[in-house]
Amino acid sequence: MADFSTTTAFGLVRRIGAIGESAPGMYLLICERNDIEAVRADIAVEVGVQCGTEILSLEVPPLSLDDLLEAPRIDGRTRITLLVLRRWDHKLVDSIDRNVVLLTRESPVLFLADLEIAERTLAAAPNLRNRLADILVIRPEILGV
Repeated sequence: MADFSTTTAFGLVRRIGAIGESAPGMYLLICERNDIEAVRADIAVEVGVQCGTEILSLEVPPLSLDDLLEAPRIDGRTRITLLVLRRWDHKLVDSIDRNVVLLTRESPVLFLADLEIAERTLAAAPNLRNRLADILVIRPEILGV
């Protein structure tokens, strides 16, 4: 596996904010399985503080592609979408790969997964892989440092 840059939620959202949270883009975020909830919470806080908007955080599975495509437009507001990939779902990853252009129409999409799921996703989804703005290792914010 290649070495990827390491960031925190602050750095990630700062990067997204620099290009605009309404600009499409996709990021694959890799973290330790035990850190997923902490990273998810950190991203939500930083999106609120830095972008002044909400994050739409969804669990994959049980999400379907139709749910995913409709989710950012529920109330007409632009939101950053965070997809937490906790288990391998070949059918959904294949659907995302075939419809990757549709995912980035509205706003940034962040995929959060552990290393195993990230590697499987990258191997199984060449269209998604080619559309990623970046692949980053993300760590929880450490308070008091």
